[in-house]
Amino acid sequence: MEHNRPDTAQSDLNDLKEQIALEYGRCLLQLQQFELMLKAALPTMKVSGFSDELVGNIERYRQFLVGKTLGHLVGQWSQRITLGDEQEIDDALHNRAYISISVGLEDGEWMSEKLKQLVELRNELVHHFLSRFTLNSEASCQEAISYLSTAASTIKSNRDTLQSLLIAFEASKKRLLEFINSPVGESLYLYGIIPGEPVEHWENTTIIQQLKFAEHSLAKDGWVQLNEAIYSIGQRWPDLSPKLYGCSSWREVIHCSQLFEVDKRLSPTGGVTWYRTRRT
Repeated sequence: MEHNRPDTAQSDLNDLKEQIALEYGRCLLQLQQFELMLKAALPTMKVSGFSDELVGNIERYRQFLVGKTLGHLVGQWSQRITLGDEQEIDDALHNRAYISISVGLEDGEWMSEKLKQLVELRNELVHHFLSRFTLNSEASCQEAISYLSTAASTIKSNRDTLQSLLIAFEASKKRLLEFINSPVGESLYLYGIIPGEPVEHWENTTIIQQLKFAEHSLAKDGWVQLNEAIYSIGQRWPDLSPKLYGCSSWREVIHCSQLFEVDKRLSPTGGVTWYRTRRT
């Protein structure tokens, strides 16, 4: 019986090591699930580009993330939940709208900290586990099992929290898309106004942006003839009309916006209206 004890002890140690391998593998699989969740969610959490480029931009970013590890993905998460001032780009010549959509998450920053802690846990598991736990004794193995059990619980808890946040994000994104596809959203997208509401920010409206674009492309000595601008705009935006903004004429748009200076000049055929952006 005395001769069997070392064998029994070694067998028990091997059983503990086998349990450790299973727990260790479970942790790594859960971390990979985290990576897959982030790779699926990140491409649509912040979207920007011209309307005809959005799908391609999303797909390029998705491909960019394919080979990235958890640490890089967490860094991308922190960037994409931050709502900042987006660059305004206008391509009036080709009648393209530049779209920038960011959906903020109420607990996004808190989740960022949790994800950073998860990266530290992942690094500990992958790079330092065997140096921390020698696994050459029952005590060391039991300590490792306890550590892995806690790690697995931490990973699962954070995965469930992330999943809840992403469900909320998808619901917000769905409501946003429904609004964009509604008559009100379409008007706001195309013309920069809400139908039936007074214009509060003329500088953001499509009609003002087009007047400024015409000024930039047609100006003579800093001034542009209004009739030439109207004709040029009509070639690109045939449906753009002052009536959409509650005005009876383009001159009324210029007057109401208070964004332009006006010069009425005489010509052989009568009076001609010229305009330019108001100097500040």
